[in-house]
Amino acid sequence: MKRKLTFVVASLLTFFVSLANDYAVLTNGSLLQPQKEVVDVEIKSEVLTIRLADENRAYVDVDYTFYNHGDKTDMTVAFVANLPSEGITSYENLFDGSPFIHDFVVEMNGNLLPIETAATGISRDYDPKLITGDGYYYDGKETQIQYIYTFPATFEKGENKVHHTYSYDIIHSVFAIWNIEYELSPAANWKNHKIGKFTLNIECPNTAKHFYVNCEDLYLINPIFTKGVGKFRKDRRKVEISMRNAVAQWTLYDYKPESRLDIYSVSNLEDYKDGDLENHPYGYSYDRGPNFTPTTGNLSGHPKILRNIPYAHRGYIFKTKDMKKCFENLWWYIPDSNYVPDMSHFTEKELMFINGTYTEKK
Repeated sequence: MKRKLTFVVASLLTFFVSLANDYAVLTNGSLLQPQKEVVDVEIKSEVLTIRLADENRAYVDVDYTFYNHGDKTDMTVAFVANLPSEGITSYENLFDGSPFIHDFVVEMNGNLLPIETAATGISRDYDPKLITGDGYYYDGKETQIQYIYTFPATFEKGENKVHHTYSYDIIHSVFAIWNIEYELSPAANWKNHKIGKFTLNIECPNTAKHFYVNCEDLYLINPIFTKGVGKFRKDRRKVEISMRNAVAQWTLYDYKPESRLDIYSVSNLEDYKDGDLENHPYGYSYDRGPNFTPTTGNLSGHPKILRNIPYAHRGYIFKTKDMKKCFENLWWYIPDSNYVPDMSHFTEKELMFINGTYTEKK
């Protein structure tokens, strides 16, 4: 017997959640969530991979193994993205999907599924002038607008594989070079309210990253590093990670998700750790991406260190006493005795740091 159900992904991406009046920059992710809490399908395993790159884009790859205890079931699955509170220049083509989501692909049991885009909360004859910058439509009542991506899915009796990938644009916040949020709790709405085996991979191929992982569910699980090099420490219920060309991996069994996953790299030390410039005189994080800016207390007053920090980020072992001491006192620094400087590997901004030609844009 076939049953037709509608499944909804609750806020798989919620772009640009406001942090402060002058910045609105977060992203959000979530699992596939059923419309009803009691279903015959459970999540046997999930592998969530988040790739950190040096451009203003995050890459997500999710591999699920579902098990359908009931009969073969046809479903309509929806991927939902909130309208961002910043970054939209035109509200004319909302039914075409989010301009910040790229290359959204879903495969199920080896078959590529067709994707249709729409928008919820408004009719097709909506008046763009009634849309506000906070993502709501005011036509006599307050309605939140959401992008929606729908695709048909058939869960065969027994095991089913679902694989989906996408990327999305991110920008920096008042305190973060970059910040990624991913909702984990919707998985609890599937059968048995848990994931049999959950694996989180955070990877940074061909670069180095220094960031925090803030997630109560993961705090007691120590990450392991596959490929490359990495290290971690725990601070204020968060896990601090420094790694280069590596993958940080967490694995949990019979996981009942209750929290959100936040991954972020601190931008300006003056906005974090109560302005702890005494212990971190050169700032806290460095990132090769375009959002990194040498601000007050973050290298702007130390041109010699700024010139050398791109080398340190790649593991260069310094010979002079002052530079050696400086970088060995930075927690994120991971020396590499095999590293040989190659000018072709530096970004355009890093070359400005090295050549002393960088000037902060006003």
